[in-house]
Formats: sequence, C-alpha cells, structure tokens
Amino acid sequence: MTHLNLSFAAAGPADMGYRATRQVPGHGHGHRYHQQEEEEDEYYFDKWDILPKDLPVIVLLVFATFAAAALLRTILKETKMPILVFIFFVGVALGLIDRFASELEIVKTIASIDPVLFIHTFSPAIIFSAAFDMDFYIFRKSIWQLVHPTYNQFQTPVWDLHCFVGFIWKRDTVLLLAVPGFLVNSALLAFLTFKLNKFDGSFDYCMLFGVILSTTDPILSVASVKNIGLSKILINLIKGESLLNDAISIIIFEFHRDLSRRQHKEMILEFLTKMFLKCFASAVFGFLSSRVTLCWLKYIFNDGIVEVVLSFSTVYLIFYIAEQLGMSGIIAVCILGLLLDSVSFSPGVDLFLYKFWAMLTFLAHVLLYLIMGIVITHKTILHVKSPLSFFIITVYLSLNLVRAMVVLALSPFLSHVGYGFNWRWGAVIVWSGIRGTFSFNMALALSQEKFQHEKDTSTSVQILLHSGIASLLTLIINSTTVKKLVMALGLCSFTLPKRMALHNAVQRIRQIEANTFSMLKLDRFLADANWEMAEEAIQMEYPFRLDSEEISNLSKTLKCQECDADTTFERNPQQIADLMEEARLRLLTAQMASYRKQYSNGILNQDAAQTLIGAAESYVDIKGKFMNIHEVKTYWESKGFLVTLKKWLTDWVYNVKEEKSKPSRNKILKMCREVVFMDEFECMSTIVTFLNSVPIILNFMGSVSSVFLPQLRMMNYYFLGLYTLEAILKALAMGRTYIYHHWNLFELLIVVLGFIDIMITSLFKSVSPSTQVIAAIEVFQAIRLLRLLRLLKHVIPKAIYLLDTQINKQLTFRYDIAKGYVQGEEDIKGVIGQIAGHERVYSEISKILETNKQEAMKELGLMQREYPEIVIAVKTKQAVQTVLNAAYETLKFMISGGIVDRNEGTELHKVILKKKKQLAMLPPRIAPATAEELLRNVIWLQNEKNHIEYIQKAQILYYDYGGVICEEHEQPGGIYLIVSGMTKLHGSAPRYGVDKEHYLQTHPAGIPYTDYLATGAIIGELNCLTNQEMEYTVTCETAVQTCFISIDDLLEAFDTFLDEPSLEYKIWMKIALDVAVKTFKENYPDKNWAEKLCMQFSNMYVTDVPNHTKCDIYNGTMDDVILVHGTVQDCQTLQRYAAPHILPKLCHQVQGTAPITKLLVIKTADTILRKNSGMYSVSQQYHATARRMGHATLTAASETEGESQSTLNTNLEHMYVSSTNSRWEQMH
Repeated sequence: MTHLNLSFAAAGPADMGYRATRQVPGHGHGHRYHQQEEEEDEYYFDKWDILPKDLPVIVLLVFATFAAAALLRTILKETKMPILVFIFFVGVALGLIDRFASELEIVKTIASIDPVLFIHTFSPAIIFSAAFDMDFYIFRKSIWQLVHPTYNQFQTPVWDLHCFVGFIWKRDTVLLLAVPGFLVNSALLAFLTFKLNKFDGSFDYCMLFGVILSTTDPILSVASVKNIGLSKILINLIKGESLLNDAISIIIFEFHRDLSRRQHKEMILEFLTKMFLKCFASAVFGFLSSRVTLCWLKYIFNDGIVEVVLSFSTVYLIFYIAEQLGMSGIIAVCILGLLLDSVSFSPGVDLFLYKFWAMLTFLAHVLLYLIMGIVITHKTILHVKSPLSFFIITVYLSLNLVRAMVVLALSPFLSHVGYGFNWRWGAVIVWSGIRGTFSFNMALALSQEKFQHEKDTSTSVQILLHSGIASLLTLIINSTTVKKLVMALGLCSFTLPKRMALHNAVQRIRQIEANTFSMLKLDRFLADANWEMAEEAIQMEYPFRLDSEEISNLSKTLKCQECDADTTFERNPQQIADLMEEARLRLLTAQMASYRKQYSNGILNQDAAQTLIGAAESYVDIKGKFMNIHEVKTYWESKGFLVTLKKWLTDWVYNVKEEKSKPSRNKILKMCREVVFMDEFECMSTIVTFLNSVPIILNFMGSVSSVFLPQLRMMNYYFLGLYTLEAILKALAMGRTYIYHHWNLFELLIVVLGFIDIMITSLFKSVSPSTQVIAAIEVFQAIRLLRLLRLLKHVIPKAIYLLDTQINKQLTFRYDIAKGYVQGEEDIKGVIGQIAGHERVYSEISKILETNKQEAMKELGLMQREYPEIVIAVKTKQAVQTVLNAAYETLKFMISGGIVDRNEGTELHKVILKKKKQLAMLPPRIAPATAEELLRNVIWLQNEKNHIEYIQKAQILYYDYGGVICEEHEQPGGIYLIVSGMTKLHGSAPRYGVDKEHYLQTHPAGIPYTDYLATGAIIGELNCLTNQEMEYTVTCETAVQTCFISIDDLLEAFDTFLDEPSLEYKIWMKIALDVAVKTFKENYPDKNWAEKLCMQFSNMYVTDVPNHTKCDIYNGTMDDVILVHGTVQDCQTLQRYAAPHILPKLCHQVQGTAPITKLLVIKTADTILRKNSGMYSVSQQYHATARRMGHATLTAASETEGESQSTLNTNLEHMYVSSTNSRWEQMH
C-alpha cells in the first residue's frame, strides 16, 4: 500500500510572519521537557507547514459570540428572557474553564481589558443609537415649556444651541430625575450600604457603589416597553433620564474617586472647571459637531455608503475628541444624535441607517455581556464570601426601593413641568431602570486600579461582583416583568377608539383579500385552484376585535317611523370625542409619513421636511388640536431685519434721483466726465483710501505718533487734498446731479470734516494745551476713521448679493413648507375614511382638513403674487425633480424586469444623478411668463403653431381686487387663462356631468366648495365644452390679469381644427387626466399613482359613451377605466356609477345614462406594441360632429382610428417632453 504524504515543505522564513509563536510556560520539574518539546514543535512547523499553528483566537471568540447571539435570537424569539443573560453565562462558563479546567490566554486578556478602551468601544454606539432614535421635537418642547411659557413651538434650528444650553442648565422633568434624583439616589444607596457595614466601613467606597448602581442603560431600559403601545412621551422621558444620568454618573464617579485619593488641592475650582467642560462645553461641542456634519452631508449626493460611514466615524471621532479635551463624550454624542434625524440623510438611506445602528448596538451589548461574564468570574471567584446571597438580594431590593422613594419625593415637582407626571409613569420609570453598560464600566475601572493595600483591592473586586450581579438581576427580573406592569397599570391598554380604528383597518384588509380572490379567479392559470381550501388557509384571527355590544355603544341604528330610513342615534358623545382624538393622532402620523415621502421624492428639501415633521409631532400632545397653516406660518416668517437692511443698502447705493441736466458741451467738463466714469478712476480712489489707512492707524499709536508727528500731519494734508480733488472732479463731471448720489454726499462730508480738523488743529496750535483742547483734537482725529468707510462702496454690493441670497432661501423655504403642507393635506384626504371609524367623525375631520387646505392654498397664491420670480423658480425645480424621479423609477423597473442590464443601468443612473445635481445650478429667480408664453405652454396648444396663431386673438382682461370674473349659474362666456394674480372659486362643487339629484344623494351638502387658482390655471374649460352653466363664482383675491378666449372663438376653433387629434379632443384629454389624477389620489393614497400615470401616459385615450348606448370595457386590453364625466350603469348588476369614479374590473359592459359621458381608458402595456383592436368607438371627429348634428351616434372604430389614438397620445407625450427639455436647455 502506498502512503501519500500530505505535508509540504515550508516556503521559507517569509511564511513565519503568518504564524504567531506559541508560548507555553513551564511548570515545576517538567520545564525542561516542555522547552524541548516547544523547540521540536518549532522545528517541525518550520519544515512542515500543513496548517498554521496559532491564530488570533480573539477573532474566533468575537464572531463565535455573534453567531451564538444570532442563533439564540432565532431560537428564543418567543421567550421573554433576554438573550444577553445567556451570553453573560457563556462568559461565566469561559471564566470558570480558565480558573478550574484549562488556562485560556484569551480569557486572561479579556479579564484585564482597559476600562478606557472599554468605554471608548461600546459607549459611543449605545449613546448615539439611543439619542438618534429619540423624538427631539417633543423633547425640546418639554424643555422650553418650562424655560419660557410663551415659547413658540415652531422655532427655527438656529435655536438648537440655545435649547441645549437650556437643556444642560435649566430645570425640566428629565433634569430633575437625572441630576438631583440621581444624586439623592446615589447618596441613599451609599448610606444604606454603609449601615450594612459593607466594604469595611469605608463611606468613599459605599458612595462609589451607590453611583455605580444609580446609573441606567438607555437602550436596555426602553427595550421592553418600546413596542407595546406606551406613550412616546414616557419612553423619551425614560431614555432621556438614562442618557443624562450616564453622563452625570461618570462625572461624579471620577470626581469622588479622585477626591477620595486626596488629589485635589483646589477642589472647588477644579470641580467648577470640570462641570463647565463636562456640561456646557460638551453641549456646545456637540452642537457645532452636528452643524459640521449636516453641512458635510449636504455635499454628499445620494451615496448611502458614504453617509453611513460618515455617521459611524463621526460618532467615534467626536467622542474621542471630547474626552481628550476634558469634556463629556457622552453629552457631545448625545446632542449629535438628537440634532440628526432620518431627514438629515439622503432619501432612502434612513431605513438602512436605523438598521445599521440597531445592529451595531445589538453587537455591542452582546460583546459587553460576554466580557462582563468573563471579568466577573475571573476576578471575583476567589473573593466570594459566605453571606453573598443575602447581600445580593438586599442590594437588588434596595436599588429599586430607593429609586421609587426618589421618584415619589420628586413627583410634586415633576407634575408641574414638561408634560406633567403621574404615579403610573413613576412606577414604570422605577421598574424600567435596567443597569448595564455604564454601571459595569465604572465597576471595571475601579477593579482595574492598582492599590497599595490588599484590603482596597478586595473591596474593589466586591463592588465589581455585586454591581455585575445587580445589573444582571435587573435584566432578568425587571425587563421581563415591566410589560406586565405597564399592562396592569393600563398605560398601553387598547381603548375602544383605538380598537375601533384597528377594527376598520382589519375590515379594509379583509376587503382587499376578497377583491384579490375575485381577481385571481379570473386568472386562467389559477382557474382550477382549490378556492375553498385557499379561503380557509387565509382565515386569520385578527386582534382587537369588537363585539356587537361595543359597536352598539358607539352608535345605534334606528328606523324612522315616517320614511323608514336608517338614522343614527349617538348614545355617548364622550366616545365620539374619543374617536375624534384617536383619528386626530392617526392623521398626524399620516401627515408625517406624507412629508417623509415628499422628501424622498425630492418635492421637499431637507429643512422644510424637518420643519413640517417637527410641527406635526409637536401637535401630538395638544388634545383636539389639528395642524393648521396659520400656526405653521409663524415658522416661515421672513426675518424683517434682513429685508429692511437690504432695502436700506439698496436705497443707499442704487436709489438716486433722476438726472435733470444734460451732459455739458464744454470740453473740460466733458473730459472730467470721461475721467470720472472710468473704471481706473474708481480703482485709484480705492487705492488712495487703503494708503490713507496707514497714517490714520499710526495716529492712534502714541509712541509712533509723537515721533513722526510732522510727517503724519503732512500726509493728512496730502490725502485730504486728493479727496478734495476727487470731489471737485465728480462735481464738474456730474453737475447738479452730484448731490443726488448718497456716496457723493458722504465723500463731501469727509472733505468738510477734514478741513474743520485742520482748522481746529491750526487754531489751537498757539494756545496752551488744556484738557478741552486735547479732547477736541482727539475727537477729530477719531473722525478721520470715517475715511475708511469709503471702502464699503465696493463691499456693499457684495453684501446686498449675500442678503438677497439669504432672503431667497427664506422665501423658498416658506413656499416649500406651504406646498408640502398642501400636498400632505391632499395625501391624507384619501385615508380619512379608514381612520375616522364614525360618520360624524369623518364629517368633522373632512371639514377641518378642507378648511386648512384652502387656507394654505390661499397662502400659496399670495406668495406667488408677492414673489412671483422665486415661486416660479421653485416650481421649475420641482417639475424637473419630478420628471427625473419618474425617469429613475422607470429605469429601476426596466432593470428589475431584465430589460436593461444592471451594469448598463448603473451608467444610466449616473446620468440621472448628474442632472439632479445640476438642479442646484438653477437660478433662484426666474422671470414670470408672459401671456403669449403661457398660451404656448397650455398642453392642448403646445407645438401647434396654427392653433396658437388662431387663439392669439384672445383678449387681455384686467380685474381689480374683489372683481368678479364669472358668477354661479350663468352661461359660460369663454375660457380664462390667469396670467397673474389669484382668484377664489366659491359656490357649488363641479358635478362633472352628474344630474343634481343624483349628485346630492352621493355628496350631501356639508362643506361649501372653495378653491384658489393662481397663475397658469384655466377657468371654464369644462363648462365651454359641455355648454353648461357655471357651478361657482370666481372672484379676485388680488389684482388679476387674464387671457380671455370667448366661447364663440373656441367653438369656431373646434370646427376649424378637425385634424386628428382634434383641438376639442385634446382639451377633453387634458380634463380627463386632471380628473384621473385626483381620483387615483383619493381612492389609492397608498399607491404611487403618479408613477403609474407617467408610465402609461402614451397608452391612454378618451372615449365617449352616448346616452342609452352600451360599451364593453375590461376585455383584456385595458388596465383601468376611469369615468371622468357623466354617469354609466353596469349592464349586469345595474349598479350606477357617477363621475369621477374608477370603474371596477368586474364590470365588463356599461351603458351611458347622461347626455355627455366620457371614459379615460388606460390600455395594457403590451397593447402599444400592436394595433388597437377597434372595438371602441373613439372617432376623433365625434366631438365636433355630434355637436353640429345634435345627436349622439357612436361610430364604429377602425384600425386607422385605433392608430390615431396612439398618434394622439404620442404627440401629447412628445409635446410634454420636448417642452420640458427646451426649458431645461434654456435655463442652462
């Protein structure tokens, strides 16, 4: 048999760097044998290298612990016991193996870990993660609620530094618990320990022990109560108290430890200095660090990896720098985490960022408890004394009892600050105080010190043992039972309004399930599925069910004795009020979700998104208060000082009176004029001023001025002569207009004061010097400093530019907030029915939201009137951003579908990102469009020169404030295109061709219809098309300019331009798209309807369904059919549908029941690749022909007509894209 030798010769000495030399200590008489064996082993591994001899075991231990934690998290997911307890006992087991079985070098290394390294490794991640997850707006309001009773809750971020200074030094709920509460808690625990005669009667050690046990872990303390429905305010209170007492505990621990060593010579001074650095300086440093980080993040564009790495590295750098400079790294990192939020980073990064820091915190705690188990076992196993269990139980009970006594003593003060306080909150705060990271770190630091006496060493080890076990007991007992305590106290019980809201959500889910089943049964591939089994498989018992008695407590349905109709009798108004409050809170959550979505889509900038989210969060605790534009308006108010300063500077430099005299014909005066208005003349004047600054400064230097007094006097004469010459030349050149310029008057004043200075100096030269004489001379010498202000002539234009830039940012910010608020109100409009839970609640909320929306629309219109150039610039940027977002979503769809290769898609994505970066290059002000430009931008006139030339005979009409453009119930006179100003629409809501009786049945009278239209909007399109009376009155909120196209001219244009697509059809298409957008938005608020319409834009057409005529729909070539005008009836179920409405996909044939009925058809994606099936009557000539002939005949569609539909929509799409591209090129 042949044996194969798998050993390979060593490659040489270079490979030795890969291996570490094993160190085996000798024991007793076997030392020489072990040394010889080691030499043989080294020889063998030098010659024969199959496997490396030694590897860094620490790496294996770390990642094995992570794997064990992941396994435990998977296995013990349903158990209440924290996995950190098991990790701790893993560390204990390793410590016991090292002590009693086999020596493990890695255990000894971990047991001797440096406390400074320990805190710098674990603390930053835990502190930042806790602070980053906190609700800063609620936290800030609770502070300022006490600091200043009239504080406006919508202050700008400029107040953040001031807020955190108040956070450090002012009283508040958190501060009462974290500072005096912590100190009293520590002192009581120290006193109790001292009375038990523990630690050999040393009160210093007892005090250190009390400090160690009084601090809590900010992550572990809220881990058990975070996701059980507990109040956000209480969670922030627990976390905020933990963060602060962590910082305070380390400060007190270090100071008391040094004091016990008698190392302080000037105790009071050192204590004050340390408190200044640890508190105030740390807060300022954290604030400045957050500002730098935010500025850095603004220059990182959509690079998630860089942003996450920046957040990670910044946290540890700030912590290290703060500690190195004697400040508190905990406070600095805490403030950094509070001032950063998800909106501080690029859209889409927030979710990954939260998961990254959650993972980092989890791994930090896993390693921390492993090290805790190893260190405690290794260091304290030989110091365990007999009454250990008694003292452990005493310590555990004492730390909870003392904490309860402190909270009880402070409760009268706590109830009058912040958000108030009650005994239930106090019980949760007491029981949720889990000891962890910082308790162990301080105990470890004490045990690692080198003491001269064995007694001190034993005491420090005892403190480590009892602190570690007490921390473990709080994790085992408190964290597993705090949820039951919260439930028992009723702090997170699901009240009837909450359960009603959840019941409505469950009903909607079940409705979606039923609809999905119905649609799936139409799938040919699933036709033979076992539907009974499928329905049984999805049967779920949802929580928070309502029984019939609870539903009857909310409302009771009765029959009217006269008309036999259902009526609702409210039995308990208080329950309706509770439902209203629950709906309000859920609407605020929906609003915040809308603002985040707008930020992700690029509609809102970072500052506006943070403002709106913070404003919404600040309303959470104000019972019955809805977010309204008038209070949000106080946030965006432009600072009057900047506007006033800019106006004053502009008037000083540019606002001069008109010249009243013509240039002189005198050659000398003409030559003076040419010289004065040369750039070189201004340059020489500036140089002279700079040179004059030297002797002026020397005059104020006593030693120099006394030596060079004659020379300085001569230089003063010389420069004054130059100023005089300049003034004479300008006066000769400009004539009488010289005095109309402010700078000229200022320069003339300098010359006059200069001559007075010379006269006074010469006059008092022969007079004996006195105090009054010297004072007069010094005053005029000081007046010479005014000459240096001549340099401001070149600085002020730059200052005006900077002020203008800042004001533009404020105004842009103002418009963004108002636009984001309106968009948020529209987004949540579709979810009111799912949230309200009661008809009365639905009606009240709808009225409130509609009123708030209209007020915000009015603010937008007023802003456009006052600052049209800025508003147009913002709108342009938003339009470009929306188009680029649609392009990116389309690219993602093609990549996911395999249409575009991933590498190719990456290159295309870079092109889109490059365009997004160029948005910052757009001008902050864009001139408003003229009437002709607005006409060219109307979608049904774009790129049609003959249409535009025909329509351009429209009249320009002007209306004053309060003027009436058209009145309700009058016949339409034409179409009004608003060129400038804002109008108000009030009266009846548009019925879209639905008869009044049927409309009132589906839309009961409640909220009066009100809307606001501004520049670019069109009034009367639909009424002119249908020849129906106006449903609302249009009045002018400002001076308004309109472009008026009479109905006669419009009808004549319809008859003139019949080529496919006809002008009338294109107007109907535009109206249909507007109606479809609103309808999708109201019915599917959770779906990206805008993206769908953009992708299907070229695949839509409008078809007509004449009265009493049937039409087939959803035959396999249609995705959606929207009824945009009139009414139809389902031929199968006889269900009647009124516009606007998305026809259900189970409806396959409808019949027109109104004189004019229009459908917007969205074809399937593959339909555009083949010709239209020709089954729909969509003749382009129908609109004009039916109007002329007076009948409603639906002609048969041919393939040519089907092709014309694609041609029409392709032309519309081309017009839209080409106009966007041309405007983009013009702006660049």
